[in-house]
Amino acid sequence: MANFLLIRTLCEERKITMRELARRIGRDESTIQSAIRRGTTNTKTIEKIAEVLEVPVGYFFDTDPVAGSRTVVALPENEETINYLKQILEEKERTIRILMAKQGL
Repeated sequence: MANFLLIRTLCEERKITMRELARRIGRDESTIQSAIRRGTTNTKTIEKIAEVLEVPVGYFFDTDPVAGSRTVVALPENEETINYLKQILEEKERTIRILMAKQGL
């Protein structure tokens, strides 16, 4: 399973904005934000992100493809991550309300 929230952490550590990361990989910032939210992206995009952030592609996954062992991926417990997760939750709840209203529930 992918953990693309690590992209934010690595960008902060390397003092790279999401906009700069997007520019370096030739994508829109919204593409990166979407990948982080959904936890999915295409292979070329994650390879480019890993290259810019100077980590192996496997860094974003809970299984190390080389060693074949499971690695522990710790999410940073900081205010930005918590606020980001709250924002995602609010968006999902809003979407549910909209869909329920459309169905007359």
